Amino acid sequence: MGKADKIILSLLAIEHLGFGLYGLYAPASIANLTGYELASTFAFSEIRAHYTMFAVIGLMALFSIFSKKLAKQTYIIYIVIFTSFIIGRLLNYFLTGELANAIIFAIVAELLVVVLCIWRLLAKDTNEVTY
Repeated sequence: MGKADKIILSLLAIEHLGFGLYGLYAPASIANLTGYELASTFAFSEIRAHYTMFAVIGLMALFSIFSKKLAKQTYIIYIVIFTSFIIGRLLNYFLTGELANAIIFAIVAELLVVVLCIWRLLAKDTNEVTY
């Protein structure tokens, strides 16, 4: 595995494992950051469920640093998840007509993740990476 993959997977692991564990441990704090209101136990469960997913993909990225075969699947999973987030945010814009700066920032960050993951998958075709 090349240096670029190790750097990208490390960044993905740190970001998503960190946010995932934070949201799992302190859902009220995460809700406050994003503007959610937690008015029921189900709301807390929803936050924890979503942030557990972030922790899991962060763990996948971490383990992928040591497993070339897992890296390919991890990149694909990141592409699917973050592309769905981008699509959801764009659909929200088309339905509401609202596009706050925080949403634009999230789209750009998610797009960066998708582009980096696609780049690393395509690097396989140029023999930079072997899976």
